[in-house]
Amino acid sequence: MISYQNISLRFEDRQLFDGFSFDIAKGDKAALKGRSGSGKTTLLNMAMGFMKPDKGRIIIDGKELNGANIAILRKQMCWLPQSIAGFNLISASSMLKHPFSFHSNKKITPAQDEIEFSISAVNLEKDVLNHTLDKISGGEKQRLGIVLCKLLERKIIFLDEPTSALDKESLKMVAGFIMTDPELTVLSASHDDEWLKYCNKIIEL
Repeated sequence: MISYQNISLRFEDRQLFDGFSFDIAKGDKAALKGRSGSGKTTLLNMAMGFMKPDKGRIIIDGKELNGANIAILRKQMCWLPQSIAGFNLISASSMLKHPFSFHSNKKITPAQDEIEFSISAVNLEKDVLNHTLDKISGGEKQRLGIVLCKLLERKIIFLDEPTSALDKESLKMVAGFIMTDPELTVLSASHDDEWLKYCNKIIEL
C-alpha cells in the first residue's frame, strides 16, 4: 500500500535520511517512532507531496508519487497535522461539514446522526458541535480532526502526533474508533507509548 524506497534527505547541514526504506501493507496501523527532530513529520509530509526527498521514491497504492498523479492520490488520503489552524472563528459543526461542500466529496456527505455518533465514539459531547474552535480544547480539536478523517472515507490516513493532548480514556476511544477498521491503512507519527500499543507496526527512526 505504501512504500518508502531508499529515501535520502539533507536538511541544511544535517543528513536526516540516507537510503531509508520501509513498507506498509494495506490495513496496517503503523507508527513512526523517534525523538523530536528525527524526521517523523517530514516523512508524513513527503507522503502527502508537501515536500520531496533528495533521492528515492514513494509508492502509494502501486503508483509512484509525483507531480503528475499527486492530485489523484490525495483523493485516497487524509492528513491530520499536529494542530488545526485557520478555523478558529467557525463552529465545530461547520468545520466538519466544510470539506463536503467540495464537488469531489458531496456524494459522501454524512448525515447529522452519523456526525453525532462519530463524535460520541471519540468521547465528545454533542454540544461541542455548537462551539467555535477557539472555545474548545486542543484535545477536542484533535478528536474532531480524527472524526473528519474517518467521515471523508479515505483509504489512507496520516496522523501527526494524534494523541498529544488526549487523556488515557479519550486515547482509548479514539483508537477504538480508527484503529479497528481492517480496511483502513494508518501511518502516524508518535512517541506516545500508549498509542503505540494499538499499532501493529513500529518504524524506529
